[in-house]
Amino acid sequence: MRRRKIGLSIIIVMIIVICSAALGAALKPDNANELVVAVVSLAVALLALYISLRTFYSIDEVNAISRMDGNVMENPRYRPNILRAVFRFPQIGFTETSEALMSHLEGLFRDKNKQSGAHLADNIQEVADMLVLIPFFIQTNDEKESSVHLQRVSQLITTMKRRVENFKEISDGSCKLLDETVSLIDSVFSYQKLTASGESDPSKLLEIRGSIFINPVACVLYHNYLGLYFLQRATSLLCKHQVGLSLRQMIECGKKSSADDKSMALVYAGKASDSFMQAKVHIGGDMIWTAFVCFNIARAEYMKQLLGESLDESLSSDWEKYINESIRSWMTSNKIIAEHFSSKLPAGQVSWLQQALISQENKVRLSKVVFQMIRREPLTDYHGNGWVKHYGDITRTSFFKGIPEKDPQKRTDSLVEDIRGLLSLQSK
Repeated sequence: MRRRKIGLSIIIVMIIVICSAALGAALKPDNANELVVAVVSLAVALLALYISLRTFYSIDEVNAISRMDGNVMENPRYRPNILRAVFRFPQIGFTETSEALMSHLEGLFRDKNKQSGAHLADNIQEVADMLVLIPFFIQTNDEKESSVHLQRVSQLITTMKRRVENFKEISDGSCKLLDETVSLIDSVFSYQKLTASGESDPSKLLEIRGSIFINPVACVLYHNYLGLYFLQRATSLLCKHQVGLSLRQMIECGKKSSADDKSMALVYAGKASDSFMQAKVHIGGDMIWTAFVCFNIARAEYMKQLLGESLDESLSSDWEKYINESIRSWMTSNKIIAEHFSSKLPAGQVSWLQQALISQENKVRLSKVVFQMIRREPLTDYHGNGWVKHYGDITRTSFFKGIPEKDPQKRTDSLVEDIRGLLSLQSK
């Protein structure tokens, strides 16, 4: 029974009692005093009943709000699905896509929405699911737009923290996982801000208690970005904290580093590779997460191999196997996305997120070319077979010709320049 129905029932009973008292007083005026005492007693009893019922149902409502049963944060079988997120945003332009994404995320925490424990957990998890898309909106050539989205995501995280704090007033015992997940989101965003603007501290990731996570998406986020933190530490050590370097420049910095720096960087690269491997365990077949994580494993393994050779250490490396798996995952994902949108968008038009993922695929494929050219290895395709006979032939492939001259995602420009620079050195 709802509280509104309780009050209505009591009002009806009181009206009946008052009418009965009035009728009794009219029929037997000599017993009016006794009748008044009886009515007052009944009124007091009804008031006590009303207060008791309100207290009972208030406790019941608090218990319902604080319950966390069935929330996805505690579901070990929950799996990421970034394709679903990409399908949700078919907008063509950057502004329209970013507005749609941020409006969706901000709408999860509007005051009019239900915010019980389970709802709050589900909504925070929704942000975690979408977090992998945020870099596409803050790492662009448009610094003004990037700044706006950095601010909006920061405000969103502040709102989530406030909601969790409010929820603690009802049920502090249920908040540990909520608290840690919001801290994870904040830490991951701090790393993303570092990559976009260099204005953040990625060491927040070290404060996260990763063992508390049950949901596989949270586990993937934690281990993947912890691995990126270690990889960033290794690169910063070798490059003396220089920023804005291309892939080729970073590798050249590593060759010139001292033996002590190389040894420490090798330790960091090893920890990065271990973290990425842990992330891969929790992916559960999601192709886009597989593409991201396998590329990160390949980068860490490649760094380990180069550093090991510089230190006269024999280290086995499977970097090419993992980068090939990343390329295949990107190609498959982008093919599925293209087929999905082929009947939903005008001919010749591509959704903005679709183009962003194509740019990411190009980045991985170009990185592999740079890796192989630096090691003077034959260029191979994504199955490991021979691709082009001479390095110079790469510029005549349809793949290379199809890369835009100025990538709005800022993912391929420096890699194209690296390849041209390496070809120029080879021709001298």
